[in-house]
Amino acid sequence: MQWSRSVVKDVRAMTLGIDLLNQEIEFWENRKNKDRSVKKRLERLNEARKHLMENPESANELMGKLS
Repeated sequence: MQWSRSVVKDVRAMTLGIDLLNQEIEFWENRKNKDRSVKKRLERLNEARKHLMENPESANELMGKLS
């Protein structure tokens, strides 16, 4: 099965864990200039955090399938 690039990136972000995700989000949000790539990264990180908080079992299952 082929996974889309964005799904793989989201799963990589989820593997960081909630604490590191929060630190990463804070770091990128505090930057003055946010170009398109930074905005997209923040989008992915926030989405990963949302999935980890709302449904951790499903997130763990997805991480297991992709690793």
